[in-house]
Amino acid sequence: MALGVLLPMCCQAFVERSDFCIETSPKLLIDMDRRVVMPSEKQKKCLITATTLTVKEKDSLIDTMCTDHGSTTMKKSIHHFFKLHNGELNGRGAHQEICSGNAHTMLAWVPYSIMIHNYATELNPKERLSYIAKATNLEREKTELCHFRHTDLVNGVLDNLFTCVVMIFEDNFYGVEDNINVLVELQPLMYQLRNVTYLPWRNVTNSYKMHLGNAMLKNPSGQRKPIYGSINYAYVEKIRLNTSSIYTPEQQLEKLPLLLEHRGSVLELDKAGEGGLDVHEQAYFGRTMDAKSDVKVQIIGQWVDQHREFSADVYEYYGHGLVRFKLPITGARLTLVRIDGTEPAFEAPESSNLAKASLFRDMDAAPAKLSVNGSTEFNEWEAEEEGSSFYPWFVISCLLIGIVLVIVIYGIVRVYNKKQKERQKYELANTNNTQSCA
Repeated sequence: MALGVLLPMCCQAFVERSDFCIETSPKLLIDMDRRVVMPSEKQKKCLITATTLTVKEKDSLIDTMCTDHGSTTMKKSIHHFFKLHNGELNGRGAHQEICSGNAHTMLAWVPYSIMIHNYATELNPKERLSYIAKATNLEREKTELCHFRHTDLVNGVLDNLFTCVVMIFEDNFYGVEDNINVLVELQPLMYQLRNVTYLPWRNVTNSYKMHLGNAMLKNPSGQRKPIYGSINYAYVEKIRLNTSSIYTPEQQLEKLPLLLEHRGSVLELDKAGEGGLDVHEQAYFGRTMDAKSDVKVQIIGQWVDQHREFSADVYEYYGHGLVRFKLPITGARLTLVRIDGTEPAFEAPESSNLAKASLFRDMDAAPAKLSVNGSTEFNEWEAEEEGSSFYPWFVISCLLIGIVLVIVIYGIVRVYNKKQKERQKYELANTNNTQSCA
């Protein structure tokens, strides 16, 4: 089954940025110290690479930023992080959002040099902010959370003037040579509706019928028997998701494009909740046919609007196959516009066995049709006509009666002729006697 997308002309399908890559494995110290001479194909392709935080890094970040360590400077300070959507800068957030749980938990690190080359020009140079980062010193094999100035990023500072001050007590700082990585929040690109379970409720409305194709059934044998056939057909199944049943106030979901698991595939829907899938199916048909006959068949498909309710698990999709469970939903609604059934339309059969169409046909050669349960049904007039088996006996009886009548008539005529000859002899004898007396 092929995956297809059917979107309105006004709404374009979502395109995932190809040069923005997400890594889920942390970068090791040995990899940081290794100088790349010949970049790989993936490194050439990825203009921006974000590496997600490990569980240990995330716990350390929350403990450092959200726990009261007795530092008055930390309590008064507000440190920020960047928000990226599909590799594009989409605002900033403060560390209080992470502490309160309002920020998305998909946090990542982006190298400081990449931030300068791709996002520095979008920032206002007059702002006075500080950003959260981590610094790794290879000689000491030590990594610490730190913060650096907004002006360093805007001005593209890549020398000794750059400083990333250690969090909490701020008793140390790191330079550019210490592998500075800036904290960013990855925003979801789509929602995936997975583990879809359709509820019993449904409402089906029949629509129009469509000609799907032609076929022919042939019975080349000399016996009457059932013949079956099939035909392949394809169509686009349309899906219309009721987005108001997804984006409810209780769910608090952003209006993002949707991915729906359907027919074993992942189907992309637009923001209006509409899409389509290329479907390839097979229709089967058959009937009991006379010997040495064939019949043409037209396959007709019935379009329906099928309204369904379902429950599903909502996952956030961030790109490059990275997903995170969001919440379960139930009572969501959609409409499936599909071909729900097919039926054959048989034309008049063509037969080379003309004797089967005569009056003296036998029951085995009688035309029949195949019922839904597979049994054979005859037309009423055919059963009555074939039930008149007394006709041959009537003809034989008439022939016998005719023969008897002929024999009887022949006997009567023979007796009459015999008497007539005896009478003639008597009359001739009397005539001779009379002449003698005279």
